[in-house]
Amino acid sequence: MKKIAIIPNRNKDSDLSVAGRVAGLIKESGAEALILREYNLNGIDVRYVDREGLADADMLVVLGGDGTILSAAREYGDLGIPLLGINLGHLGFLAEIERTEEDTLCDILKGNYTVAEHMTLDVSVGGERFTALNDAVIHRGGFSRMLEFSLYIDDKLVNSVLADGLIISTPTGSTAYSLSAGGPIADPVLEVLIVTPICPHDLYSRSIILPVYKDIRISVRDAVKSGAYLTMDGQCGYELKANEDVSVSGGKKISLVRAYGSSFYEKLREKIFEKQDGV
Repeated sequence: MKKIAIIPNRNKDSDLSVAGRVAGLIKESGAEALILREYNLNGIDVRYVDREGLADADMLVVLGGDGTILSAAREYGDLGIPLLGINLGHLGFLAEIERTEEDTLCDILKGNYTVAEHMTLDVSVGGERFTALNDAVIHRGGFSRMLEFSLYIDDKLVNSVLADGLIISTPTGSTAYSLSAGGPIADPVLEVLIVTPICPHDLYSRSIILPVYKDIRISVRDAVKSGAYLTMDGQCGYELKANEDVSVSGGKKISLVRAYGSSFYEKLREKIFEKQDGV
């Protein structure tokens, strides 16, 4: 690799010391470190670029937690450059390595890694389009009332349900909000859409798993009166207006860097199951 860009998060790395350390390791590997102009790494040999300059990079190293990685995937996914997440947050399920794993980072910087393709969601509503790596969620606003959804798949009505919300998840997002709502865990290399109701009012409303080529449409009755919101990856929001349906389909793929020997199932055990067991 010749050029590697660093995407910091000042909330996790306020003095940019981690970013500076990563820049130093990049230089030691023989590559050039790039960083956006808004960040100043005093005394560190980096090249400052604008967003367009990131397109020259062979890899984007994202420093932060899962939220930072989700944000970077939406912001820079169109560049088609593999993302490497270094966890500076709490769970860090999407991150490949922890900040202390410098030996693994050095191996990756030398080219010893694989790339996993993760599908995204293409979400459209009211003439606007959004991308989500984890999920799109339709939920109530500040009012404690249920929403009435009508779920259509390929324009065929599947179910009408009263619930607190509805989650449309990718396999990557199956270990996030969808899991908390009782949804299944899916291997992130799968290409499926997972639809899970949040606290449904009946006992038969359960998750539905669909092939990626299916088109989903959700209609919310009295969306304005109910205060219905659409949220992508828990970060990007849209207030539903009257007679607006939400359409969701499989989107472009995001490339995430994986170290040699990395296993989704080991990460699942260490960061999900063992944490729940208190091990």
